Amino acid sequence: MTDSLEQRLQRIEAIDAIRQLKARYCQYADNPQYAREFADLFLQDAILDEGEDFMILHGREEIYRAHLATWQHTSLNQHFAVSPVINIREDGADGHWKLLQLITTQEEGQAQAFWACGWYQEQYLHTADGWKFQHVEARIHFCSRYEEGWAKNPFAEMLPQATVEAIVLAARG
Repeated sequence: MTDSLEQRLQRIEAIDAIRQLKARYCQYADNPQYAREFADLFLQDAILDEGEDFMILHGREEIYRAHLATWQHTSLNQHFAVSPVINIREDGADGHWKLLQLITTQEEGQAQAFWACGWYQEQYLHTADGWKFQHVEARIHFCSRYEEGWAKNPFAEMLPQATVEAIVLAARG
């Protein structure tokens, strides 16, 4: 049996709303002035998982504090999330996106430009305030210094491990 016109319209509207949610994610992630708005895209108990070797954040407040702390080591960040595959379910939705990220880090007065490429695997929940992120898993296929490119060094360290640990400590309050 095929879905009714109303069901198909609801599905299309949900997919569009999730695309808008992801667009706001990229917009807010790329500007330190939007730390609160970025965190508010997530459910109160959401998880932002950027990998055990980087950081896993639990809850909206950790996400907020990590966003602020990250910008102490970043002067430019541009997220491009493309090629979405979004599946609407009765109890929420899930999505997969490709990521291209351009970022400039600041460590000890030195600016370093990087290319990063990877993916997001996400779960969303519809609330009274619209769609929110329930779980975001982000992984990088490569991260290379701009000058070297991914062919020469596909796994450059964007931030020293001590800096990442400091960001996680700041996030945990």
